[in-house]
Amino acid sequence: MPIWPAPGDVVVVHGAASEFEAIAIRDLLEAAGVHAMIRSRVVPGYGVPTMAGDQAGIVAEIIVRPEEKNEACALIAGYLASLEEDAPP
Repeated sequence: MPIWPAPGDVVVVHGAASEFEAIAIRDLLEAAGVHAMIRSRVVPGYGVPTMAGDQAGIVAEIIVRPEEKNEACALIAGYLASLEEDAPP
């Protein structure tokens, strides 16, 4: 469960470990026609991500409309899998 729950009109589909990852995934979703936003998880005034439980190290969350959740999750899974395939052994 996210530390900062999403309002009822959006859902969290990914927790990004870097700003670059968040922007890349948001741009991927937008290019596919999915409306997406980045919600920062950096603690204001400290410049570090939250450090609580399974959310530790998450810099930003990608949020989408509930009706676009399945499409967004499929696109994100494909993108992350392609990164693993291209990684050196």
